This record gives sequence, structure tokens and C-alpha cells, in this order.
Amino acid sequence: MSNSKELLVLVEDEENLGEGLVFNFEAEGYDVRWFRDGISAMDFITQKHATIAAIVLDLMLPGIDGFEILQKTRQFAERVPIAALSAKSLDSDKISAFELGADDYVTKPFSLPELLMRLRVLIKKSMWYKNKPVQERIAAGQLFFIPERLILENTNGQTTRLSPTEGLLLQTFLDNENKIFTRADLLEKVWNQQKTLQTRTVDVFVGKLRKLIEPNPAKPTYLLSQRSIGYAYVTDEKLRHELEKGS
Repeated sequence: MSNSKELLVLVEDEENLGEGLVFNFEAEGYDVRWFRDGISAMDFITQKHATIAAIVLDLMLPGIDGFEILQKTRQFAERVPIAALSAKSLDSDKISAFELGADDYVTKPFSLPELLMRLRVLIKKSMWYKNKPVQERIAAGQLFFIPERLILENTNGQTTRLSPTEGLLLQTFLDNENKIFTRADLLEKVWNQQKTLQTRTVDVFVGKLRKLIEPNPAKPTYLLSQRSIGYAYVTDEKLRHELEKGS
């Protein structure tokens, strides 16, 4: 059992499920705030986002649904980990949630031990950037990545914030220039071996990073793919030529 008192926001309108989750989250040591509708949840998140350790978010809610909460929350709270809960299991629904800013996607019905494990992983992952040197700037394409602040910065000082998952994925690539990672490698390193996640998850997040760091995301020059294998952050011209030739 964890002795921490991280603030956990649960947004779930199903009464029995919500009660069970609150009981188990509190047993794990979390300080839980439970909201049964999207409007009240959004009000709380807007006011308290700086103190929230993680959000567990049902996507089908009265008032404001989870997809809208994801979109609005990511406008001002990029660092808060969000695990989406949904009975929807289609890839299109998962991709929509990831593209709007979810860090994880848990399909109902789910295993409680697995959900608790995923939650611990998300919170741990959100802390990695705090151990980075202050104002460390790492070249990322034509931009600079500042891990401690989870931002990308251009030469004019304009910045774009990243979610913890986006930041950790980018850091993984930048720390291993010219190394080709399989999608399974990246699921292990960034998503902590969450084998229930599909490799399409990696593709979605790489696509989001390409939109940020590539001059032309449709024809990437840094985050390149090896067909049917995986991805690499490429600075070596020979490797770049080989991957572009094989794409």
C-alpha cells in the first residue's frame, strides 16, 4: 500500500463503479475527489490542476463528456496524467482519446489490480522530468526540448507544452539518437510494458511529436520509421538515407 497522499480525481457517473474505485483508491493511500458529471469535474480541475497527481476519467458522462474534458484540460494542464476509462473498445475511440491528450486508455470491464498498476505508472512517469537539470535544452529537430519544464521552444522563444507521456517519448528518442526502437521497445520504455496497449498507440504519439518538431510532418526528416519495425530519431545522414529509401 502506498503511504503517499497524492490528489486523485475520479470522474465516473456509474454509482456502484465509482464507490468501488473510491474505496480502492483510498486504500492505496490516495486523496480522492469523485465527480459524477463533467461540469463539476471540469470546474475542480480548472481550479486545482496544479495539485492533481492524476485524473481517472470516464469518457461517457452527463453534461460535458470525457472527450471534451480531455481537450479542455490539455489547454492549461499538460503535465497532469490522465487515464481514460471507456466501454468503447474500437481503435478509433482510443486514437481519439490519445490525440486529445489521454496518457492511457482502460477498457471496461477492467482488472482492478491492472488499473491500480497503470495509475502508479502514470504518476511515476509524470515525476521523471522533475529530476532533470534546470533549464537543460536539448536540440529536437529545429526546436529545443526543455525536460524540466516539459516544453518545446523555438528560436524566437515561443513554446509548446508536452504531456508527460509525450515528453518521456521524446526524451527516449533524444537520448538514443540513430537507434531504431521497435514499437514493443517503446511500449516497454515509455508505457512500462503495458502489454494490453496496442502498437497503434506508439504510432499516434509519434505522429503528435512529428507535428511539433518536423518542418514538414508529412515528410519527416528526424523522427523516421523503419517499415513494419519501429522508429528512430535520426541525425546520421547515412541512416536517414537508408530509412527514407525504404519508406
